[in-house]
Amino acid sequence: MTGNHRSATTRLRRTPSSIKDGPGINHGDIADHNSRIALELLRVLGPLTRRDLSQRLGLTEPAITGILRRLEGRGLLTSRRQSGASRYPVTEFMIRPEGCVALGLRLARRAATAVLVDAAGNVIAERHDVPPGELIDAGKALLALKPAEAEVLGVGAALSPDDGVSIDAVRQAFAPLTVLANADSATAATAERLIGAGDRDGGFVSILVTRSGVRAGLSIGGRPFHGMHGFAGGIGAMRTGQNRAPLAEGLSPDRLDAAIAAGDDREAVLANWARDAADHLLDAVVAISGVVVPGLILIGGDLPDDAIDAVVAETLAAPVAVGGRPTTTSWMPPLCRSPLPASGVALGAALLPIVEFLLPDPRRLRETPAQPEAVATRA
Repeated sequence: MTGNHRSATTRLRRTPSSIKDGPGINHGDIADHNSRIALELLRVLGPLTRRDLSQRLGLTEPAITGILRRLEGRGLLTSRRQSGASRYPVTEFMIRPEGCVALGLRLARRAATAVLVDAAGNVIAERHDVPPGELIDAGKALLALKPAEAEVLGVGAALSPDDGVSIDAVRQAFAPLTVLANADSATAATAERLIGAGDRDGGFVSILVTRSGVRAGLSIGGRPFHGMHGFAGGIGAMRTGQNRAPLAEGLSPDRLDAAIAAGDDREAVLANWARDAADHLLDAVVAISGVVVPGLILIGGDLPDDAIDAVVAETLAAPVAVGGRPTTTSWMPPLCRSPLPASGVALGAALLPIVEFLLPDPRRLRETPAQPEAVATRA
């Protein structure tokens, strides 16, 4: 593992903020930035030819050849003859997922999870509901399952108020690997953007219901939004519903578990819980819709899938009082269950090193050309 890490830090260095947010300064910075954009295009669009990449990046084909050569040298790309090519052979390039791996850890005390992913975000192996004291060992065991030649990009950690493992313990245990950490709501939003529901015009909001509370991850313009003081997304304390209880109480997985344990008919208990939970969720959705105006609102986390589906259906069916008169919710953004298990918290954590070391700032993909052609050709 140590050897892989040293190789990765030499060849896959972090791009300075000046490069990710502005024009390149020198040859190495430009080359790194262009390589990141090429990888992102191949990740999102699938196999592409040199000409395809040249047109999309606004670079010459010799410049693209240099980029592809560097990425193939890292083991991150593979190539094949394009299907249907007749008179002249046409080569197309694609990501080689087994070229690198990253480990993600969800540190929550009652939902500790470890997941190992490849360069494309595919899950190689995972462990759920791990006792906190065993999470680090579980992560190391997963790293031992990586493809033999894969580089280890680093470790990502999802933080929550009920962490059972300290981030300092994680950094010490996995040194000298790079360890990146973010709030669980933010890692959930990262997973949604990259491999879940995808980005939307206007961004999206991911509502994460956990046993330690309710939080929201905001993705605006392809980037997670934390607020000026880092408190954006803390919606669990909102007073919602007819009884003005905290949203975290109205959507509590523990409350649902207790109701199911005390009842004889799970379906009836779930329906009653969903109606009450929808009363709380609707207030939060209306508030989010009126302030952030996202293109999509997702909900997921530690609730069972059928419970989320039930509360979403009840929320969408409920009338909203506007100006003292009831109206429908058709003016609100779409609301649906997250397609990712547990909203992708650990998965998003594993994607943190991939975003940091392989992919560009998503805002740069909207800018063409990536660099002036005369400079990029030398890159």
